[in-house]
Amino acid sequence: MRKERCWVWFRGGLNEPSRWIGGFQATTDAEPGILIQHPGYRDARVPSWRVRTVEPADLQLPPEGLEDTGPWQFF
Repeated sequence: MRKERCWVWFRGGLNEPSRWIGGFQATTDAEPGILIQHPGYRDARVPSWRVRTVEPADLQLPPEGLEDTGPWQFF
């Protein structure tokens, strides 16, 4: 199990653009996806394409592998 500081891609809502948000802890383990944790959000397991361990140069630029129809979160 490894924990790292990370940025997570959030799809925009009605009044907010899609963007990378920092301040999360990413944990990788034997389970699929990456567990993300932040004091202001509930813990969630998300696909790896939504997580970056290096701050993106442009916080508005979407990640490679963005999937509009795929799972945004594992349950």
